[in-house]
Formats: sequence, structure tokens, C-alpha cells
Amino acid sequence: MIRQGRPHAADRWHGVGLTDRGRVRTSNQDAFTILNECGVWIVADGMGGRAGGDIASRMTVDSLVADFSQRLGTRMSESTELDSQRALLHQVVSASNQAVHAEASRRPELLGMGTTLVILMILPRPEPTVLIAHVGDSRAYCIRSGVLTQLTRDHSFVEESLRDGLLTRAEALHHPLRHMLTRAVGPEREVEIEITIHALAQQDMFLLCTDGLTKMLPDRIICDILSQPAASLLQTCRTLIDTANAHGGQDNTTVVLVKNELTTLPQER
Repeated sequence: MIRQGRPHAADRWHGVGLTDRGRVRTSNQDAFTILNECGVWIVADGMGGRAGGDIASRMTVDSLVADFSQRLGTRMSESTELDSQRALLHQVVSASNQAVHAEASRRPELLGMGTTLVILMILPRPEPTVLIAHVGDSRAYCIRSGVLTQLTRDHSFVEESLRDGLLTRAEALHHPLRHMLTRAVGPEREVEIEITIHALAQQDMFLLCTDGLTKMLPDRIICDILSQPAASLLQTCRTLIDTANAHGGQDNTTVVLVKNELTTLPQER
């Protein structure tokens, strides 16, 4: 599945996305959307092994699209108050969590369904700024001057144990709970959302992705691919997914790339 949006006429940050089932899974439980006009990009990954993972991810994305479209219309946020934009992100993610949780409560066969979520939001004023909201282990990265930086922290048992010094990297690689999430959208009535703020440079490129990419490829390979010249952002998305599949393709893989059009080759048609 490929989705592209119409770039905003003044603020020329433009994103494209691509999703793939991979080589092992029989269905694709990922979802994503491109809201170039609003300066918003979203990736979600339905919880593997749970009934309704695809429903949870799709419901979450659809709920967010409706809320952002209603609140922002077809333009980037004109607010200069970071606190108000943090509040907006918290409100829309909380609303999507409640929608997924309510659906599971109505349908016993979907009990416990959930999804990861990562949202990138660009604010052009007063200083170009990026806000990221995330829940779970779908990630946001920035590549700047050839350096790849992970902007999110995985909400998973293993990553939190690593941060607390309870596991080593070697132990984490094969830990039986390495895929267990500590937060997700949907399973509980309330969800804890992590929102971070980052300075924005014109040459930045942002990557949103599900763990189908990061389980297959180390950061150094991802960085190498993002650093290579390409005919388009879409071609770079294809290269990331093809490389993940070549390394086993053990999960669904979704990638969204966002870059300033002033520093890119002509956009895809």
C-alpha cells in the first residue's frame, strides 16, 4: 500500500509512506496516514498475536485523521503556543484510545486489542519545531548531516529493563519477553502518552516506522540507506522495506519519510 498527500503551498514539508506484509505474516496489521496539509504524519502497528490488531491500528489512525482534519482543516497549525499543541496531541491520542477500548468492550472477541502509535507534527512558527507523540515501540528517527538519531524510546519490557540496568544488550537480544509492550493504545481505558519536542532544521529527514523495520535492520544500515541518493522519497521507502524483507521480513513493515521539499528531488507523481 502506498499513500501520498498534497504538500502545503507555504510550508513545504512533504511525506510519503509505504507498507508491506513481509515474508512471514499472513496479514498486515500496520496502518499509516499522510496529512501533508496539516503537517502531521502517523504510523500504527497492531499488536501481534492479538485478535483485532488490524482493527485497532486502523481505528486509531482513522480517529486521528478525523480529529486533526476537524481541528486543523487543510493547513498546518498556526498556534505559536507549544503547550497548546502538546495538549492537542494528548487529546486526540486519548480520544483514539477510548474509541479502540470501547470497541473491544462491545466485542468480546476483540478483548485486549491494541496498537502502537507514533505521530510526527511540524510547527512552522515561531521557530520551526517538531512534536512527537508515541505509545509502544514504533519509532521516530531524524537524520541530520549524515547522523541518525532515534527520537523515541520504546515502551517495551526489554528497553525499560535496559534503561534501568536490569538487562545487558546481549541478554536483551534473546530475552523471551523482548517483544512485550508496556504501553499500547486500546487495551486500557487510559493510556500514558509520551510527547517530546525537538528543534527543526531545513535539511532534516524524518523516519517513522514499525518494528518490522528495526527488528530486521540495525540503525547503521537504516542510516546508510537514508544517506544514499535516490530518485524520490518513495524509492527510499521501497529500499528500506526491500532490505528488511531481504533480511528475513519477519513482520509487517511500514515506513513514512518526511522531508522539506526545498531540499529534495522533485516529488513523486
